[in-house]
Amino acid sequence: MKKYISLFLAVLMLFSCMIPFSAFAAESTEDDAYFTQAEFEALEHLEAEYMQTRATGLITSKMLAIGKSGSNLVISGYTYGTSEVSKVGFTEVVVQRKKASATSWSTYKTYTSLYSDSTRYTLSKSIAVEAGYQYRVTGTHYAKKSLFSTEKIDATTGALTF
Repeated sequence: MKKYISLFLAVLMLFSCMIPFSAFAAESTEDDAYFTQAEFEALEHLEAEYMQTRATGLITSKMLAIGKSGSNLVISGYTYGTSEVSKVGFTEVVVQRKKASATSWSTYKTYTSLYSDSTRYTLSKSIAVEAGYQYRVTGTHYAKKSLFSTEKIDATTGALTF
């Protein structure tokens, strides 16, 4: 009997390893917002400044910015890659906050694996935030050509006070 159970489990494991599957990051869409660039430009906003140390040329254009719309923090951004890239977007976008009297930033909300399997990715989020804090956003633009050919560029926006 043990022999049959062992054989059954071995066959089950063999077949489970051979079945392809796709894993997707579970992401809440409650903060997704859709607005035009003109609507975003009309808001009080700040764009990120970039300190690029090692560029491979896979990312052709990038932007990360935050805006203020009432009691909401609006995040806008994009990552564009060359025609050779197979995946583009952000590895991580982190909303940080601090009290005016504080010296360090704390993480308020984190988004990970924001990608598109194409040459362009556009980010639009709107988050209800608490008054009495300064908010900023950090992010990492990402482009992938192959397993060994990727580019990451870090960005940090200025701070908006709510």
